[in-house]
Amino acid sequence: MPLVEEKIQLELDGRWSLEELSDVTKNYIHLYGFAYSLMPELSSARRAEIDYIYGKFPWKGGYSTVNFFNQLFHKIPRERRPEVQRIQYASPGFIELSLLLLAASTVAGIVKAVCSSINAAHDTYRNIQKGAVEHKLSQINLAKEELDLKNRQIEFCKKSSKELVKVFGLSPEHESLIDQRTQNNPVMKLKILLSVFRRVAPLADKQAEGKLNVKGEKSEESNQ
Repeated sequence: MPLVEEKIQLELDGRWSLEELSDVTKNYIHLYGFAYSLMPELSSARRAEIDYIYGKFPWKGGYSTVNFFNQLFHKIPRERRPEVQRIQYASPGFIELSLLLLAASTVAGIVKAVCSSINAAHDTYRNIQKGAVEHKLSQINLAKEELDLKNRQIEFCKKSSKELVKVFGLSPEHESLIDQRTQNNPVMKLKILLSVFRRVAPLADKQAEGKLNVKGEKSEESNQ
């Protein structure tokens, strides 16, 4: 799918507070930036910039996580970032956005995959987080040029990343791009995927409740 811009809708239902709406849009923007980073059609110069962002953070706390997603999003050309076209607050209502269809489809696919097994997805995340603590992954500074990783840490990260890739419904091509971006560093890959889960889970929870439907195809108006 080429770099095509289309209109898609985030469908809303029920009552929404301003805080809820803010959280949804923030998480969607972060996931959109992540999805953009996995698009194979990007120019070599853009790919190099994204590779740099993937490798620049120590991944030892919230600073790395927030800045990683913010910087990915701001590498998207301004004209290709999500832009609000219409908002209708009703039951049901929607937010109509103009954005890159491929990135939107990837986000919608991840949300749908997590939503389809929401309880198992949360259990998987909690178990991996518990294991990450036991393997002392938070103490590893990924900004160091040489990492002293134990075999048990490496195997835990590889196995856990596979579980999250399955939870997200990511394609082999997507996983291959993540491996390239992380230079096959198993700890970095796992920490990024865990941070992706923390952004997709609130959207999937809302979708499971019937309050939100993250669409990944053209809105009906676009097809007319």
